[in-house]
Amino acid sequence: MVEEERLLVANIIEEGRWGGPQKRISLVAKALRDLAVETVVILPQSDSLRFQEALRKSGVSFVALRLTRLGRSASALSGYLLSFVPDVVRIHRSLTKRPYDLVHISGGAWQIKGALAARWAGIPVIWHLNDTKMPRVVAAVFSFLAPRLANAYFVAADRCRVAYLSSPRLAAFPCHLVPAPVDTRATSFMTCAPDARISAMTGVKIVSVANINPVKGLDTLIAAAAILHKAGHQFTVAMVGPVFDTQVDYFSSLKRQIEQAGLGERVVFLGGVEDAVPCMKAADIYVCSSVAEASPMTVWEAMAAAKPVVSTDVGDVAAYVRPGESGYVVPVADAEALAEAIAILMTDAGKRQEFG
Repeated sequence: MVEEERLLVANIIEEGRWGGPQKRISLVAKALRDLAVETVVILPQSDSLRFQEALRKSGVSFVALRLTRLGRSASALSGYLLSFVPDVVRIHRSLTKRPYDLVHISGGAWQIKGALAARWAGIPVIWHLNDTKMPRVVAAVFSFLAPRLANAYFVAADRCRVAYLSSPRLAAFPCHLVPAPVDTRATSFMTCAPDARISAMTGVKIVSVANINPVKGLDTLIAAAAILHKAGHQFTVAMVGPVFDTQVDYFSSLKRQIEQAGLGERVVFLGGVEDAVPCMKAADIYVCSSVAEASPMTVWEAMAAAKPVVSTDVGDVAAYVRPGESGYVVPVADAEALAEAIAILMTDAGKRQEFG
């Protein structure tokens, strides 16, 4: 009997905190096993316990290394620069321990260390671009290095292609559009009960699932909630997502905004959850208020759970959420437009059902 030939892939991500990219890695690596592809995820030790547990549950191998992620503060930036070369060396050593056929860089335009290490090790690279808003210096570094490091690209949204691959030199490389996946065959979509906390809330239940982060535009959603409250609508906004140590100040600013607008009983933070689908099932309306996204998995999950969506015009959302048919798409950071779209659905249960 001839043994099946398997492809060995190293999937490298420099961000260990749980979010859409980490969930996508777990889902795809599990599915690839049926296609004779074995994945080993190389990830940071720091802040990655939930990610590691998800990989274990999926039966996916991983290697946790001491890696430093890029941050916006001066101290985080200096730490990243000081650790850059040692981190590349650590990833390179890990790559040379097994006969990898391919390296998949999963973290977007700023996660250059894995690509450098793979190039050093002589392993082909596919770079997965899943962001659309990086500082100009990061985009410039990517534009300079990417043609020298990657053999091909995945983009989570066409806007990623426009943001990073529009130069003639980069446009010549193979590029494949791969939106974030949602497995509608998963048990939670079929059998889970709606989240009891959200179901017990008063009025129309508005749900947003996102890490507490300025990129998620939660201040815009709170401003929209204030407009709806002044108009006399009965509703509760459930914000579902963890608060990372780097976002404590932003979280405090959101709570002050809620207090100043008199929304103490209207906007509730529920923290992170293991599975967002029960929250989706308890929602009357799902809202994405992000400033920047590529392929927001939570929007696709809400649609898969048959919920109407109101979203800012980020990533490729407008290609899937059809205005007046499955939801509404509004300009980024426009609280009035967001409130107006939500109000249409709040006051028409039949439309919510039809859109969902």
